[in-house]
Amino acid sequence: MGQNSGEDGFRASAGAQRDARVDPVLQAKYLDYCSARISEVFLSLTDEHTYQIMEEAAHEANLAVGTLGFQTKMQLVTRRLRRSVPLPDLETWAKDYARNPEQYDPYLLGFWESEETDRSGPGGGEG
Repeated sequence: MGQNSGEDGFRASAGAQRDARVDPVLQAKYLDYCSARISEVFLSLTDEHTYQIMEEAAHEANLAVGTLGFQTKMQLVTRRLRRSVPLPDLETWAKDYARNPEQYDPYLLGFWESEETDRSGPGGGEG
């Protein structure tokens, strides 16, 4: 799954989980973790299963499969996986991550690092 194919749809569904009380870098790590888990499942699917999921999702959305582009098809699959893959909510994940970061760090893809870079600015310091 590319950064844009599923991440946009995932960000939209996870956007409701943004919490002002949680550090933005931690939120970015959460999204990174969830993206990695969804990607892991996505990549484990056979082509036939991926297509079946996409057809079912397109049917639910009243979309004609033949009119869909590749990116839309992948977003449909990603959204379906997002609903079916068990993931913790942000608050639960953040608490568990604080206690056991080593449990989650191997699953982080590195997307969260852009949040840290954005916060530190081009010179590496705050601002």
